[in-house]
Amino acid sequence: TITFLDEDGSILSSRDWEYGTMPTCDEPTKPHTEQYTYTFAGWSPEVVLVTGNATYTATYTLELRKYTVTFLDEDGNTLSSQDWDYGTMPTCDEPTKPSTEQYTYTFAGWSPEIVLVSGDATYTATYTSTLRQYTITFLDEDGTILSSREWDYGTMPTCYEPTKAATEQYTYTFAGWTPEVVPVTGNATYTATYTLELRKY
Repeated sequence: TITFLDEDGSILSSRDWEYGTMPTCDEPTKPHTEQYTYTFAGWSPEVVLVTGNATYTATYTLELRKYTVTFLDEDGNTLSSQDWDYGTMPTCDEPTKPSTEQYTYTFAGWSPEIVLVSGDATYTATYTSTLRQYTITFLDEDGTILSSREWDYGTMPTCYEPTKAATEQYTYTFAGWTPEVVPVTGNATYTATYTLELRKY
């Protein structure tokens, strides 16, 4: 009687073979797990010509499974897509997002949070946005700086109304800024203008 057992001890085949013949059995398979794939490697002990009752047990080689992990940028473009071994921690270089006139962007992490590989996975980059600031300068008519500071994009910059000393000939009244003040979209400079009036005596 020659018996072939699977790795777990279950009987695959058990029957009588004539003395001197070479017993055989269909190759068994072992189901894959999330972690490993299994390939039939042979029988233990090695199968030999029949000389008496014998039992052979299936052996398998195992291979760590790989899974595809994809990293996407916020816009859906693929940054990286490759196979990683089960149980490893996948990584990707931190992406960058170009600044716009309105915002600067800082990489904030991946969504969902990266975990050890246990199957195919996709991670998407996330960013934090910071409203950009620009330097707005207000000059007096003679070029002296009245105010120069940072303002948030989209805000309306302001400055106190300057005055211009009267002369014997003229009095001066603040008339506005040139060019006209607009909401902040970049660095800008505004210069005070005055209307003059001939003095009377």
